[in-house]
This record gives sequence, C-alpha cells and structure tokens, in this order.
Amino acid sequence: MTLVNYQAMNLNELRPYVLTHREDIEAFQTYVDRSKSEGRMVSINPSDENWEEKVTEAIRYSKNSIGWYCNNTDNYQSQAQRIAEWCNNLNDKIVTQYHTESIKHTGIGGWKPDKLNQPVKFRIIEPTLEIGQFTTLVKYKNQDHYINQIEAVAIDLDLDKQNLFVWPNTSDGVFVFSLEST
Repeated sequence: MTLVNYQAMNLNELRPYVLTHREDIEAFQTYVDRSKSEGRMVSINPSDENWEEKVTEAIRYSKNSIGWYCNNTDNYQSQAQRIAEWCNNLNDKIVTQYHTESIKHTGIGGWKPDKLNQPVKFRIIEPTLEIGQFTTLVKYKNQDHYINQIEAVAIDLDLDKQNLFVWPNTSDGVFVFSLEST
C-alpha cells in the first residue's frame, strides 16, 4: 500500500485525487478542512430549515440595479460599460457564487430560485467580459487559476447589494456573484 502525502499536495492536486479515490476518507477530510481554511467553501447548516430563504434574500434585487441584454449591446452601451468596469474591479477579491439551476417566475420581471445549489466562496482572478454579437462570455479564474466561463444572454448588476447576475444561454437558471465586504 502506498502512503499519500496530502499535505504536500495543493488543492488543485488534491481535488482530482479525492474524486478518483472516493474511498479515501482521510484525503476527503483533508480536502474539506483545507478548502474551509482557505475560504473556498461556505458552510450552510443543513438543519436550518430556512437556509434557502436566507440565500434567496441575499440575492434578491434592490431598487438600484442595471440590466444589459447581451444581444442588444448597441442599445445598452452605458449599462454594458458600467457592468464591465464593475466586473474588472472584482479582480483578486473574495466573492460568493450562488447558482440556481432553475427559477420560478413571480410576475413581470420577478423571479425566485427554484433549485438552488449551495454557495461557494472564492477569490476571483482576472474577470473579463468578451462581448459577442448575441452573447457575452464571462470569464474568470478561481484562486487556483482554474479558468471558468459562462456564456450569458443577459447580465444584471445590483449596485446596492454588489451582486452580479449572469443569465446563461444554456439553462433557465442564474449565477450570482456577490462581492464580499472587507
């Protein structure tokens, strides 16, 4: 039996090991502990019956928000510019990413999360918006420099709550990036 030195692995090395060695409980615990200590994992109390309501309230729009439909950038140039500037200012800051895979429509322009995943906290690196003809590619790296991208059909920015809503073209869901206050 080969002994694995988990402490010598960084999180980018440890994660694939844990995924391919699911029976290794010690590796999993090491990964969870290190992820928490580095601020990459947000804990939610599963016994709290209201955890979804708390997340829903955190990502609800305020009255001070701007929207941009990515297929009509010509008519939304000022909104696109403000959102791009805000996004660029996220570089090297801690954000919490909320993701709902589906939403329920609650009236004109209203929605609430239907299938909500647990939030993830991480340091965002080099966020950019690549504006195309019909969609915008939201690209960023996490603190492990893993590249992520979301092809968006619309992007909203809540200036009061410092939340960026990214509406992907592949689902009836939304990604919300919430800037953590320092």
